[in-house]
Amino acid sequence: MHHHYPLVSIIVAIYNIKTYLPQCIESIINQDYANLEVILVDDCSTDGSKQICDAYAEQDSRISVIHHTINQRHSKTRNDGLDEATGDFIVFVDGDDWLASDFISYMLHVITVTQADIAINLVNYTTRDTSQVPDAPIQMWTAEKTLTELLYPHLPVGVWNKIYRRDFIENNHLRFLDRYTAEGELFINTAVQYANRIGVGCHKAYYYRLNNAQSATTQYDVKQGTESTRVLREINNNLTIRTRSVLAAVNQHIWLNEFWTIRQIFGTRTQNKNAELLHNCKAYVRRHFWPVVVDEKRFSKRIKYFATGLFPIVMAKLKNLQFDISLHRDQLKHNIERKY
Repeated sequence: MHHHYPLVSIIVAIYNIKTYLPQCIESIINQDYANLEVILVDDCSTDGSKQICDAYAEQDSRISVIHHTINQRHSKTRNDGLDEATGDFIVFVDGDDWLASDFISYMLHVITVTQADIAINLVNYTTRDTSQVPDAPIQMWTAEKTLTELLYPHLPVGVWNKIYRRDFIENNHLRFLDRYTAEGELFINTAVQYANRIGVGCHKAYYYRLNNAQSATTQYDVKQGTESTRVLREINNNLTIRTRSVLAAVNQHIWLNEFWTIRQIFGTRTQNKNAELLHNCKAYVRRHFWPVVVDEKRFSKRIKYFATGLFPIVMAKLKNLQFDISLHRDQLKHNIERKY
């Protein structure tokens, strides 16, 4: 291949997602950009995902498979992919998501035009929203602005829907740290602090699945709340960029997370078991809501945060009700699609 067709390494972390995996892999090998290295890391799946990986690797020489012999969770899985990768650029795809055919060519365009270490895309397709946005010009953001937007989080904090220069990852020794949750958030927030600048695209090309009932994002889990707050405090303690906007963003996110933990407690109906945690979260939400309200630019959110600060429990129950209804709707939609 000529040097102006850089090699892009795509790392897919896989664990028991047989139902969605073929769609994911097909969408990668059918990209309109062909110079790819696809690394499927199967974290000891027991549902037949492993066999699917092997079958695709046999068909397409660009695909290689790493099989774990014991389940090692997301961080180790992605790190193994990074250790194997030889491309000029790195892309992470979650195994239950899939790509539009121009995802790689678009992201490559953004990072090449801006000469940035990382490029991100502001918009995604989801199983709820499949309409494209009008094309917007590519922007260049500073590390500080990107960090602020990620910390709020006004942007998706996963490592997907982004592209990284591999030498940037290697030179800064960036790897995933093993945490119960939010290891991707920890990675991206750390990475942008090292970046020269960030290329920012605004063209939907990544399909983010909302209707996987097994996914961590669709289930109540109190530990998800507490651990995610722990990661945020870890990010906060290690910030190298500590401007007013960055600190306001991390403070708002921690506050939202304490509220989210209240939602997890009610969602799992464990108010008695988690009485002390509930008390602490409630106290935190009440004590710290004012700076969050003042800092928030969007009027509707400001009203919501104000109400949340005054009535954390009522608001938590309302939010859960809303969440359960939309999840139910997404799953109905998914079941209907499966039938046809």
